Amino acid sequence: VEQMRRSMLDLSNQIEALRGEIAKLRGSNEQLARDLADVQQRQKDMAQSTDARLARFEPQMVTVDGKEFNASPEERRAYDDAMAMVRKGDFAAAVGAFTAFQKRYPKSGYTESVLFWLGNAQYGKRDLKEAMATFRGFIAGAPSTHPRQPEAMLALANAQAESKDGKAARATLGELIKKYPQSEAAQA
Repeated sequence: VEQMRRSMLDLSNQIEALRGEIAKLRGSNEQLARDLADVQQRQKDMAQSTDARLARFEPQMVTVDGKEFNASPEERRAYDDAMAMVRKGDFAAAVGAFTAFQKRYPKSGYTESVLFWLGNAQYGKRDLKEAMATFRGFIAGAPSTHPRQPEAMLALANAQAESKDGKAARATLGELIKKYPQSEAAQA
């Protein structure tokens, strides 16, 4: 009986020691899980930071006048800056910015939009001869389905009328009404 008591006591001590080891292992396991979560979060933060820094240099998908294309961040910024000048009514600066844009990005997806807004800026600057040339270039170069075609034709007709070329203005308006009868420009 005494021997059984000792055996039971030894077994009980062993069980307590094992429980202590299990508790220690559980604590270590929880600490490792927390450390792993911290490392994963730091790795995720570093990846996002790297992606954010690289995004400043990588081309981005842009949609202008229904046309989708890739544009570099610098190209997009230059276009947006020129458009901001048009919106402010600083047409002289806008003409310079759009002209510089054309030289720097001759094969840009913005080319048609730049031509249209360059013509508008020239018109706003009262440089009618240049505006007419730019609008003609836009009308000839952009597809006939381009959403700005009717507006460009109307602006060309207005510039022609202000240049005292009523015959050309009537011809342009006639062509506008014939090609785009349902457009707002034709209604105007």
